[in-house]
Amino acid sequence: MTVRPHPLSWLSAVVLAGCAFEPTGGATEDAAPPPIDGDVPPPIDGDVRQPTDGAPTGTRFRKAISIAAGTVDELLADFPLYVELTDADLAARAGTGIHFVDGGGTTALAHEVQAWDPATGHLEAWVRLPTLAATARTTIYLRYGAFASPPAANPAAVWQNGYAAVWHLDGTPGGGTGDIDDARGMVDATSRGGMNAASRVDAVLGRGLRFDGSNDELTFTNPLTGATAHTISAWVDQETVNHNSALVVLGNGACAQARWLHSRFTGGPAAAGFYCDDWTSTGVDVVGDGWTLVHWTYAAGTSRMYRDGELVAGPFSHMAAPATQGTEGRIGNAPAAFGNPMTFLGRLDEVRIARVARSEAWIAAEYANQREPASFYTVGAEEAVP
Repeated sequence: MTVRPHPLSWLSAVVLAGCAFEPTGGATEDAAPPPIDGDVPPPIDGDVRQPTDGAPTGTRFRKAISIAAGTVDELLADFPLYVELTDADLAARAGTGIHFVDGGGTTALAHEVQAWDPATGHLEAWVRLPTLAATARTTIYLRYGAFASPPAANPAAVWQNGYAAVWHLDGTPGGGTGDIDDARGMVDATSRGGMNAASRVDAVLGRGLRFDGSNDELTFTNPLTGATAHTISAWVDQETVNHNSALVVLGNGACAQARWLHSRFTGGPAAAGFYCDDWTSTGVDVVGDGWTLVHWTYAAGTSRMYRDGELVAGPFSHMAAPATQGTEGRIGNAPAAFGNPMTFLGRLDEVRIARVARSEAWIAAEYANQREPASFYTVGAEEAVP
């Protein structure tokens, strides 16, 4: 997919693409949860007011979030849509009732609120779209206001399509074991070295973490074994160093028993492999280039590397299938068996591990949605919930 250029906009209009379509394809690792109660209550007695600011009459409101036909190149099932918006209507009337429903206006969509500031109306959220259509408009609704029982956030249900771990890296390190949350609630990471509140920095999607290139790292329990397919991805802003830098490392430091995504000090290209069966000549530069989204996919003996949503290296055929073993997992460093130093210097955001090899269309959509949320979808005017 060729991502269409758009002017960069960080204060976007909230999204969450419409689920007016039922998925007809797409690999799903976990069974989808049962439908969430849409919770569309009857009007509450006295639920009428005469606003002075031009808002619709009532206390329950919605805004349509629409993704135009042709925005993605193929139907994507269970796609996590990133919505970022600063909105005066939300600040004035949202309360605690923020949630999302499908294009029919009745079925609740699984969502995760990553950040919410009621004073400014700034919202950062993820919404699972059962179907993101390629050939038709996809519409969902952001709803807010005085709902009697709004659907609760359900992050685990957002990240169900093959995801093994999702770290937004927006928490504050230095809080002890499991201080860096996995959005699925399964593989929380622990900050080590000198990481503390000062390590929390501005990033691509809200906040991220800065690693000092000395001893900073996150440790977690490796969720991949054997020859399982994968997609490992991260937003990377790396500074120049004179050694290899580990981004994500899984498994033991023995031939074929590990998987690692790292950058090479000779020229700064991203490299990947299984330790002793590595792909070092990808040509995907990440050092000194500012924020770059890197995806490494592997399936059936073949690796591919994507930079900013586009396939730029591969397919590369490995000598043998991996036999990943061991419980070690690290972000920003590697076990001693990999050699020292392997520390990362720079900032990271949105580190993810999935047990499926994502398609080119999926990866392109991720990049376009995350880099320029307001250009990926449009947000309609405020209206009263019918």
